[in-house]
Amino acid sequence: MQQSGRIIALYLTLSLTTGATGALACEAQSGAERAHLVELYTSEGCNSCPPAEKWMSSIRDKQGLVGLEFHVDYWDSTAWHDPYAKPAWARRQEAKARHARAQVYTPQVWLDGGLWKSWPKGDAPGAAQSASAQTPPSLRVSAEIGDSVKVRLQASAIENPGRKRFYVALTENRLAQDIRGGENKGRRLEHDQVVLDFIGPLRLPEAQVELKVPAAMALPNAAVVAFVQDEDGGETEQVQRLPLTECKR
Repeated sequence: MQQSGRIIALYLTLSLTTGATGALACEAQSGAERAHLVELYTSEGCNSCPPAEKWMSSIRDKQGLVGLEFHVDYWDSTAWHDPYAKPAWARRQEAKARHARAQVYTPQVWLDGGLWKSWPKGDAPGAAQSASAQTPPSLRVSAEIGDSVKVRLQASAIENPGRKRFYVALTENRLAQDIRGGENKGRRLEHDQVVLDFIGPLRLPEAQVELKVPAAMALPNAAVVAFVQDEDGGETEQVQRLPLTECKR
């Protein structure tokens, strides 16, 4: 199977707001095969969610799949607060469910913008190949790491680009938490592909954004995930993951 994209290391020096310093930079370009976007909506306060998160960890390095693990806040209580949960992630799930006329629940998995009810059964899909000789949608993602992650997005060969939008996320793998309250009290939960920051929708064909970097984030475990999605039907047109460990001075 061909790789879904190629990583290109760039070498440059930037002047950041904190003064002149050497910034890390890298770039990824989508290839001839389109990866699938998998979104999991979960919570550390939900006792049925750990198996779904374990499954998300199992596909972390699977070629042809790009994951986003959104921790929602509606499970938070005085007994336990999920440190990765944000109200914005719950609002995104609610909007997706409303559009699909579906219920909101956890764990909930969406594949390429559509509700994926059978996700635990069988194997996850592989990379999607172009059905014709026509050039597939193209997505280029460039990142510069300093006090924040500055991302530039460029799309081409996108059909009806006026109806499509960019979204971009900062994610981290190999997170762990000892749960001291709530339904998972006493358990140690491990998380991968956790969304730390998320921006969108942004208009095509080009956009620039700045993602916030948590102080405790481990750069070798972090990545930028960008995708193009249809605003009407929510279908994912293209997705690209850029591991920040690839960035060089």
